[in-house]
This record gives sequence, C-alpha cells and structure tokens, in this order.
Amino acid sequence: MKQLEIDFAGIRFKNPFLLSSAPPTMDARHIVRAAKLGWGGAVIKTVAETPTVDPRTRLGALRKGPDLIGMNNIELISRASLETWTDDWLPKIKKEAPEDFVIVASIMSDPAPEGWTSLAKKMTNAGVDAIELNVSCPHGSPERHMGAAIGQNADLVETVTRGAKKGTNLPVMVKLTPNVTDMVPIAEAAVNGGADALAAINTVESLVGIDVETATPHPIAYGADPKEQLSTYGGFCGPAIRPIGLRFVSQIARAFPKIPISGIGGIEDWRSATEYLMAGAKTLQVCTAAMWYGFGIIKGMTSDLSSFMDRKGYSTLEEIVGKALPKIITWEALSKLSPVVAEVSSDLCTACKKCVVACADGGYVAIQIRDGTATVNPEKCDGCGLCAIVCDDNAVQFVHTS
Repeated sequence: MKQLEIDFAGIRFKNPFLLSSAPPTMDARHIVRAAKLGWGGAVIKTVAETPTVDPRTRLGALRKGPDLIGMNNIELISRASLETWTDDWLPKIKKEAPEDFVIVASIMSDPAPEGWTSLAKKMTNAGVDAIELNVSCPHGSPERHMGAAIGQNADLVETVTRGAKKGTNLPVMVKLTPNVTDMVPIAEAAVNGGADALAAINTVESLVGIDVETATPHPIAYGADPKEQLSTYGGFCGPAIRPIGLRFVSQIARAFPKIPISGIGGIEDWRSATEYLMAGAKTLQVCTAAMWYGFGIIKGMTSDLSSFMDRKGYSTLEEIVGKALPKIITWEALSKLSPVVAEVSSDLCTACKKCVVACADGGYVAIQIRDGTATVNPEKCDGCGLCAIVCDDNAVQFVHTS
C-alpha cells in the first residue's frame, strides 16, 4: 500500500505503524514475527548499560465492566545485556526481517551525557536505523535518577540529547514524558539538543486500583518477605490515556511544526491512529493493543486506514498529518452560549431513559419520554452534550437553533 508510506526524520516507512519499546519488542523472536506480519518497524525494548530484573506480577488492569480500557505496568527496561542485543539479536532481526522493516534502538542512561554517547555509538555500529532516547519511564527508573527524572528537567533533556547526538549520525528521537504540566519546554530542550524527532507519550504515572478486600494495591507484587503482598506506582497505558496523548502531540506539533512526531498512547485501530495523525503525528507506536490482541492487528489497521483514505479522497498520509490542528483554538476564542441544541431520532431511540436521568441530574431537565421516544425541550436544552454521551443507541444529534 504505497499510500501508507511516509517519510519520518529521513527514513521511509512502508506504513506508519511501529511496535513501541515494551514487552512486544523484548527480543529478536518477537520483533521478527511482527516484521513478517507487516509492521512498519519496531522500537526495541530499552537497553541500558546494565540489564534489569522485574517484579512479579507487574501488570494491573482498569476495566469498565468486562471491558479493558487501561493497563498499569511496573516493568522496567530490557532484561537482556547490551551485548546480547548488539551481537546476537539485532543481527538476527536484520537478517530475518523484511528489508524495509525499520529498527529503532531505545536507549537509557543516567544524567551524564557520556553514557548516552556510548550507547548511541554501540547501537549505531549494530546497524539500527534510528535511536530513541528513553527519558520518560515514570516508575523504577526515576529512583535510579534515570527515565522521567531526566525527562522532567529541560536542562538534562538537552544535555543527554546532545550526548546521544555525539555518538551517532542516525536520526535521534526523544521520547517525552506526560508526567509534566507543560511538555512544550521539554520538547524545546530536546530540539535545542539536536533531536531529529519527538515521540509522545510514554505512560502516565498511576496507581491503577486497590483490592478493597485486602487493601492491597494492584498489580500485586512482593517485598522482602515473599508472603507480604505489596505494590508501587506504575505506568498507565491503553485507550484510557489517548486523550492525554492527543493533547500533548497536538501541543508539540503546533509548537514545532517542522519536527516529526511519533504518536503513542491508546492507539488500537485505524480510527485512533487517524486521530493521532490529524493531531500532528507522522508515525504511530503501538504497545497495549498488541499485547491484548496480538501482532495480527496490523492487518486490520493498515487495510482499514487505507479504506478510510480511499473513502475520503486522501492520496497520502501527509495530507492527513496535522489536519485537525487549525481547529484547536483557545477557550476564549470559542463562541459562548452554544448555537446548538439536542434532537433525538425517533427511529433510533429505544426509550431507555438514560438521557432523561442524566439531563435531570447532571443537565438542564430538558428531556422527557413521550410516545415511546425521548423528546427534547429546545427552550430548556443548553447544548452541553451529556445526553449524547450516555446514549448507547447513537440517537442524539445536535442542530443549530437558527
């Protein structure tokens, strides 16, 4: 599908979908399998000078009823040594993956720039196509003065980016943390340090839930006493963080329109992928959906995105990138006293009364059931949108009052 090809920081991707640095890219076997299924590329699990060891268990879920909407993890970086990657796994991936498959090396070191220079040089010599700097892991790593401990400090981000650039002639992408009030100054520091691209977002620091029967937070792990159930703050990911990802991607896209962005956070299908493209991303990194549904989701994402492009008359992905940005304005610039009110389709309404209850207690008491259909009083309707949110039947539309 040539219409899905895109240039990103000087690299041609056959499609915009990459596996992000996470369990799905933990070793050569996983990455080669994904490559053969059609992924455009992969960011390897973050490599540092010293491998890590993880707790068990380390994944916790957020559900709405039976449906997964988010996941928390307390897993850190690669358990494999740097030499395993450079001497064994990366050569294997390059040999067995399709030639057009893009390999991005994710690296992490402490605040001293020399470590980043050394890691970037070794990964470049191993034959990767680009380097991603992990300055954004929100758990575990900050305790070691790494990860988000660097990524929340603009001066350190600029320093380590310069350090990495000294060790490579490849494109360098900085993966940014959402655990800041404003990402733009951090992104600016990365750009000032020589970053060729930005990636956003890494996971959101969180406490995903608590077992109220035992007062134990999730995911359940263990301390020094192997019988004592404990936990810690982790990184939240999945569909529930997509609004946060879209916010940050759009903000940095508007601030740095010439810097390519790799969008991350809750991408699970063609629609969520397109949202990120329209917010300013040029490539799309996927983790949680691949873990929940398997690498085979790439088939549907590429074919459905292509079908959408055909339906809307888009010839290239570049035509989609940033398309929504001009429509994001300040709150002050928005028209007040909304010019629209709700209207309910009698053909779709099932008279479930959800909108009636919601409007009575959270809205403007503007809806009643009449003749088996929810009916809106336009004099009372304030156009807030609550009825459309709670309607499961897509029966609510908004019409202009004049």
